[in-house]
Amino acid sequence: MRIELSTWPAVEDYFQRGNDLVVMAIGSTEEHGRHNPLGTDTLAPNLLLDKIEAALGKDVLIAPTIPFGNADDLLGFPGTLSIGYDLLRSLVRTLSMQLYDYGARRFLFINGHGPNIKPISSVCEELNRRGCLAARADWWLMAGELNPAWRGGHGGAEETAAVMAVDPSLVDASEIGPMALANDISDELPTSGWDNVEFKGAHVAIPRDACRYAGNGWIGPDDPKLADPEWGGQMMDGVASYLVDFIGALGRAPLPAPMPVRMTKAYGEAGNK
Repeated sequence: MRIELSTWPAVEDYFQRGNDLVVMAIGSTEEHGRHNPLGTDTLAPNLLLDKIEAALGKDVLIAPTIPFGNADDLLGFPGTLSIGYDLLRSLVRTLSMQLYDYGARRFLFINGHGPNIKPISSVCEELNRRGCLAARADWWLMAGELNPAWRGGHGGAEETAAVMAVDPSLVDASEIGPMALANDISDELPTSGWDNVEFKGAHVAIPRDACRYAGNGWIGPDDPKLADPEWGGQMMDGVASYLVDFIGALGRAPLPAPMPVRMTKAYGEAGNK
């Protein structure tokens, strides 16, 4: 049940029927290599929402997707649009508090982008202190846990296969190529991955704009040339099925007691009501 496609009485009825769970996808608009669309991190969560809605129908309320995220380090790639940490946190918090006022007490945020994790987590923590259960599902990390063959990095085979599951024509196969990482710091400190350089067998992060060292834009252990729509579809079906089951478990879990102050005594006897 999509908020943007529903009337306000229908949303009111959803909560009056005793429902208190809302699902919201949070993506990003950013580069994912020369071959993937800029909306990769939004397209994949939206596909998961479609599958969740197909399974649960009117028994789940789905908020409009946020297509922008915290992607400041990718702004050197044309078309990338970032709202940064503070604005993303403020946006997610504002919408969540409005949903709270309508009756939401359980929240599932389906996240499509790594640097969104901290701002979303901050909102989840605040909701928990108010007596809510708020979960953050990083779909690409979960996929690798459900099946190690699906594990990948930024714009590699995992995410490329996910886009293919949405629409294979969105991937420009002619542009699939090597990562082309550049040693932008020094030859003594070669680039080894996202933000990282290698020195004497260990890795150290030197945060900087990715356009300094990512020649292609995709970064990770999974070569995008290995992606195909078949296993992309299997992966997205698997993650969606897991999330449907998780939504059921989240709905059955007791709500935590509100924490008026951040002290141990605020937990009460069991911490649940």
